[in-house]
Amino acid sequence: MNSVCVVLVNYKNKEKTVDCLRALEKSSVQPSCVYIIDNASTEESRQYFWTFTFKFKVRWIWNDENRGFAAACNQGICAAQGDFAGSFIWLLNNDTLPEADALEKLLSKALATGAGITGSLIKKANGEFSGGVCVIHPKFATVQRVSSPEATKFDYVEGSSFLISHECLKKTGLLSEDYFLYFEESDYCMHAKKNGFSLAWATDSIIWHDIGSSTGSEIAKGGVPYFIDCLMIRNRIHFGFRNGFSAVSLFAGLLISLGLRFKRLQFSRIATILVISLSERAFKKFIEKNGGSYEIRH
Repeated sequence: MNSVCVVLVNYKNKEKTVDCLRALEKSSVQPSCVYIIDNASTEESRQYFWTFTFKFKVRWIWNDENRGFAAACNQGICAAQGDFAGSFIWLLNNDTLPEADALEKLLSKALATGAGITGSLIKKANGEFSGGVCVIHPKFATVQRVSSPEATKFDYVEGSSFLISHECLKKTGLLSEDYFLYFEESDYCMHAKKNGFSLAWATDSIIWHDIGSSTGSEIAKGGVPYFIDCLMIRNRIHFGFRNGFSAVSLFAGLLISLGLRFKRLQFSRIATILVISLSERAFKKFIEKNGGSYEIRH
């Protein structure tokens, strides 16, 4: 039987994390263990979580600082590899509610296709289709969710439901922590494909997702929070350079993004985006100023 370990990252969203765990308890295929990484852990959140018991084994990892999504996921992945060698790793957003057969269908697709990374079909709370896989613009490195479940061409699997095979992890390694949040799954898929692994989409594996509940990333254009907006653009540029996109095209795309913010009179965002895109030290200060922890690795 194929073992699956689930990795959830919690950041000031403890109620939704418990809701997700309760949904997982109804799963037709039970995980071997669920690893919950609590970023910026407080005594209050620890006490809250300890009041609950679950049908499956849960291992808690407490971070005093907000280390970001990728770094927290890597902690869970490393712990799972140590405890359950050879297992699939399912990165699952804590603000999701997987249907009872979601993991079963996801695992079935992964085994049938031999894919290195397999994703689910994502629905919003109102039942509206919301993707699960995305395409990347070949010049500007901008990303867009596919428009329907019938889509067959996609470039990466969304991180909200991201099943990684043991073989893919062994060859591709951990997620890049350069991003802190956003684009780490795009980057991982690019590198997995370079290592010879395919991607798959299990459209019968349904995940209900309260998208952007922790970050506000889904607010209408122009209203995305300052930190998230600047972070996403910086990471897009970093992703493009890291994965061999044309510098000229990336610069053109950046100018378009900055032009839109100029039109909205968001001048401070323009300055911040430029500074953090050019300097990793500035990016580190930006993350720390906004309550996160970032380590320069180069």
